Amino acid sequence: MLLTIKDVAKRLNISLSKAYAIVSQGDLPSYQIGSARRVAEDDLKNYLEGCRTEHQRLPEAVKRHF
Repeated sequence: MLLTIKDVAKRLNISLSKAYAIVSQGDLPSYQIGSARRVAEDDLKNYLEGCRTEHQRLPEAVKRHF
């Protein structure tokens, strides 16, 4: 299924301008169909997988004695 840039922005919970920036920078592949730009759902899933970071354990807080 092909998504509009507006759909992409909604799914990623980002602004429309940020979604256009991600596409125009080439980070998220898209298709030009007439005057409309579309993104394949699989490409969006792959983009999200690329954004995934592994959980890193934070150091435990050190108690200070005054």
